[in-house]
Amino acid sequence: MRKHIRQSLSIKLSLYILFVVVLVFSLSLGFLYWQSRNIIREEAIDEASHVLDNTALRVKGFMVEVETATRNIIWLVNLHQHDKDSLLKFSHRIVANHPNTNGCSITMEPDFFPGDSYGFSAYSVRLEEQSATGKDSVVTVREEDYDYYSKVWYKTPRQKRVACWVDPFDDYNAGTLSSPEMIASYCIPLYDDNEKFVGVISTDLSLKRLTETITAEHPYENSYFMMLGADGHYFVHPDTTKLLKQTIFTNTDPREHTDIVALGYEMINGRTGHMDVNIDGKSHIVLYRPLEGTQWSVALVCPSNELLRGYNSLNYILLPLLVIGLLLLAMGCHRIVKHFIQPLGLLAAELRQIAHGDYEKILPTSQRTDLIGQLQNNFCHMRRSISQHIHDAENTKQETEQRTSELEQATQLARQASEQKTQFMQDMSHQIRTPLNIVQGFSQVLRDGGEMMGDDEKREMAETMYVQTNALDYMVSKLLTVSLIESQKTISTDDTVGCNDVAREAFENASSLTTHTVEMRLDSHVGDEVTVQTNRHHLLIALTELLVNALHFTNEGVMTMRIEATDTMMNFTIEDTGPGIPSDKADFVFEKFTKIDMFTEGLGLGLFLCRRVIMLMGGTLTLDPGYTNGCRFIVSIPLKQI
Repeated sequence: MRKHIRQSLSIKLSLYILFVVVLVFSLSLGFLYWQSRNIIREEAIDEASHVLDNTALRVKGFMVEVETATRNIIWLVNLHQHDKDSLLKFSHRIVANHPNTNGCSITMEPDFFPGDSYGFSAYSVRLEEQSATGKDSVVTVREEDYDYYSKVWYKTPRQKRVACWVDPFDDYNAGTLSSPEMIASYCIPLYDDNEKFVGVISTDLSLKRLTETITAEHPYENSYFMMLGADGHYFVHPDTTKLLKQTIFTNTDPREHTDIVALGYEMINGRTGHMDVNIDGKSHIVLYRPLEGTQWSVALVCPSNELLRGYNSLNYILLPLLVIGLLLLAMGCHRIVKHFIQPLGLLAAELRQIAHGDYEKILPTSQRTDLIGQLQNNFCHMRRSISQHIHDAENTKQETEQRTSELEQATQLARQASEQKTQFMQDMSHQIRTPLNIVQGFSQVLRDGGEMMGDDEKREMAETMYVQTNALDYMVSKLLTVSLIESQKTISTDDTVGCNDVAREAFENASSLTTHTVEMRLDSHVGDEVTVQTNRHHLLIALTELLVNALHFTNEGVMTMRIEATDTMMNFTIEDTGPGIPSDKADFVFEKFTKIDMFTEGLGLGLFLCRRVIMLMGGTLTLDPGYTNGCRFIVSIPLKQI
């Protein structure tokens, strides 16, 4: 009977202990399980976001190539507007020299060429079938007469009067040379000398090429990309029957598919983010972002089960282990409780001695093997374990504090980078908009009241417009140079450069980029025959930028460039009488996107570009701290007499 009671008591205690342990364990495990799922999900979304960002950058690269190719030939087209052969040649050149373009048309207004019954359009297209036979893959023709003035690639820039991308379209026209593929076009309106609209130059980007670029990378097996236009039309989608014919809202009930409708509005409004969407009855995570410079948006659609595949696979391992662990825990708990209940009588006798007042005594370790000895030793071991756990907890706390500090520093750096990016974009917008506003304003004055103005006023306006366009071109060239020079480790120094010649050319360039009238002096201590072995183009860029900076910050006084030679170096010293640079900012000004006064003009790239270029040529650029009348920059180039 006593044995049966002891067994019953052990079972009850085992079940009670097991219930408490399982409850706490389940709650803790459930919380960790939920947290781990969120962490894995966020990491998967971050990985997919990087894929989407890389895809957007690749697409933007193709689009920038098309835009640059078109803009770079505008001046030639404007110069030879009345030469049909030249227009055909320019159209062919754009397509032949830029393999990512699909076609190019230069289309003039119907009455532009006297005697033409309908109009004139020079069209070049890349035909892959001819390339396969060894023939010239670019075919250029004067297009047959058809109603191309009503086409979207002609009407849109004509109405907007600015360069723009038009949505992809089917360019097929019966009886004419046309692209066999759907294309998207970058269109620029053309004007004559009187600012009258005379035509459109349109460069095509194959939608097939665009699709191949977008779908080049798949982070998950069943993931796919899609791209929408401004009104929600599909430009890229695995289901080709939807392309250009359907929008994301087609056959979508707003009451049943509010998530798809919300996704559509997010994308056509140019927003960036991710969203859980139910597509064809399956849960998906859609990451989306706009394409810069267009009204298009690209998205990566990932099935939720694939995004969390690693997490779901972990479930198949953890759940069986959890069940087995609970069973083993129940069995072990029952055996341990049963073992400890049997000698309770002996333990009670020993505990009565403590009840008589000996309860504050610290128990030493025992050599006994009975239950009291085990409890006593377990108590001592528990104290040692607690001490060890406290020590481990302190170490964990210190590590956590250190990681928190590192995260705070990383967050601060990220915030600073974000602020620099925002400031750069604002400066960039201001620097581009200011000369454009000046040119546009003077153009309107010349157009509306040019007959009432004198020749001097017109000449002065033309000079100002020339300076502003030079400044804009110089700024764009500087941005392109920065983007190219950062990836280079060396620069060719095979040019034989005349020191005085390159200085004079830098003076001319700087004078054309500013309206300041500060006196400029060239103080050369070397003859015109003295040369250095370096890179002429990049040396000219650096000297011009330093001169432009000196002119910009010198309101009165004089700006001087002094050329001197030592045994090993050729020194170009540029000094001005401007406000100067504080000594604590001497290194700061050479960093990218930095300016001492955030309200001054400039992008904060000039001195960074100069130092980078000169360093790659084997030279140095330093700021003389001993010069207090303004700024003095010293460019030192290794000297090799030729």
